[in-house]
Amino acid sequence: MEHRKYLEVINYLYSLQRFGIKLGLHNIERLLKLLQNPEEKFTSIHIAGTNGKGSASSFIASILSSSGYKVGLYTSPHLVDFTERIRINGAPISRERVVEYVEILRDEIDLLKATFFEVTTAIAFKYFADEKVDFAVVEVGLGGRLDSTNVIKPAVSVITTVSFDHMDVLGETIEQISLEKAGIIKKGIPCVTGCEDERALGVIKKVADEKNSELVVLDEVAKFRLKGIEEKSIKFDLNTQKNFYSDLVTGVGGSFQLRNSALSILVYEKLCELGLAKFRSDFVYDGLLNVVRFSGLRGRFEILKEKPKVVADVAHNYPAICQLVSELGNFKRKRTLVLFGVMKDKEYEKMIKKLSEVADFAVATQPKIGRALNCKTIAEIFKRNNVEAIAIPDSDRAYDFILGEAGEDDLILVTGSHYLVGEVIAHIERRKIEILI
Repeated sequence: MEHRKYLEVINYLYSLQRFGIKLGLHNIERLLKLLQNPEEKFTSIHIAGTNGKGSASSFIASILSSSGYKVGLYTSPHLVDFTERIRINGAPISRERVVEYVEILRDEIDLLKATFFEVTTAIAFKYFADEKVDFAVVEVGLGGRLDSTNVIKPAVSVITTVSFDHMDVLGETIEQISLEKAGIIKKGIPCVTGCEDERALGVIKKVADEKNSELVVLDEVAKFRLKGIEEKSIKFDLNTQKNFYSDLVTGVGGSFQLRNSALSILVYEKLCELGLAKFRSDFVYDGLLNVVRFSGLRGRFEILKEKPKVVADVAHNYPAICQLVSELGNFKRKRTLVLFGVMKDKEYEKMIKKLSEVADFAVATQPKIGRALNCKTIAEIFKRNNVEAIAIPDSDRAYDFILGEAGEDDLILVTGSHYLVGEVIAHIERRKIEILI
C-alpha cells in the first residue's frame, strides 16, 4: 500500500508539469508560508550558473559533510529517482516523507496551480528544516533572479559560470543572462564566482557593488595547477589567499572539475571566515575525494562499463560539449561511438558539429520527455558532418545497439542530456526510471 501511495503522489507531482515553468516567487512564498517558512530555519549556500553548479554544489556539500555537519543538498534534475533531488549527507529523502509533504501541500498546490519545481523546492526546504540540518546547499533550477529557490537568504551566494543556455527564458545576450544569474546576490552577503567571461563578470561585479556584496573571483584570489588526470579522478595543487593545498584528489574524473572543486574550497573558506564552519584542511581533502558518497553525484564523466568503455556525461549545452570533447583526449581508444539525445531548445547543431570532430559513428535517440529533439533530425546533422549515423528512438534499444557495434578497445560516449544519461544508467542497472522533469 505504501508503494502504491508513493506512486500516486509521484504521478500527481509529475502531472504538475502541465503548468510549465513559472518564473516568479509568489507561489513558492505561499507554499512556504503554509509550511511556516522552513527556509528561515537553516543556514544555506545558494548556487547558480550555466555549467558546473551541480558539481560545485556536490563538492561544497561533501566538504561540509566531511567536517561532521548535517548537510542538505537540493539539486535538479534527478537521473533515475525523484528522491535523488533532496539529500542529507548523501542519503536521499525517503518516499514516506515525500508522500507526507505533498499531502500537507496538496490543496494549496491545486489552488495556486503550482509547478513541479515550486512544489519540489517547498518539499526540500521543509525536509531540511524538519531534519534540523546545519547547512543546506541549494542549486538554482533556472536562471536565478526569479527562480523558486531565490526566497532564501544564504550565508554565501555562488555563481559558477555564465554562457549561452535557456536563451528563450533568460535572454539572448551574455549580459542579460548574467543579470538573471546575479539576481541571487543579496544585500551584504558575499558572493563567490568562477566566471571567466569578462562581459558576464562585469555584470556580476556591478550587481555586487550595488548590493554592497563582497565578490570573490576565483581567478583573482587563487592559483591552481593540474598535476594528474586519471579516468576517475584528477590531482591538483591549489593556492588561495588563506591556504595552500598540495595534491588534492577529486572522487570524479574530468579536468573541468578542477575549477568546480577549487570554487567549492573558496566557499568553504568563506564559511569558516564568517564563523559558520570550523576549518581543517583534512576536511577539504576528504570532501573532494568522497564527493560521490557524500552527495550522490553521478553522470559527470562517469565510467559505466569497461571493455568497451562506456562514459556518460550530462553535458547538455555547447560549452559543456566543448569541454567534454577536449577531455576525450585523455582516453586511449580505437574508435569513438556516440549515443546522443538532446532537447529542442539547445544549440544542437553546434553541439553535434563539435562531437563530430571525435565521433566515428553515432546513434541518435530520444529521451522519454516531450522536449526531446527528434532523433531523425539528430542523425541527419551527424551525417552532414560526415559521421555515419542511425536513429533509434528508444534509448534502451539505442544503447543495446551501440554496445553491440563497439569493439573492446572502442569508447562509447553517452551525452547530450541529463535525461538520456539517467535512462542509460537505469537500463544498465536494471532499475525502473521515473519520468524526468
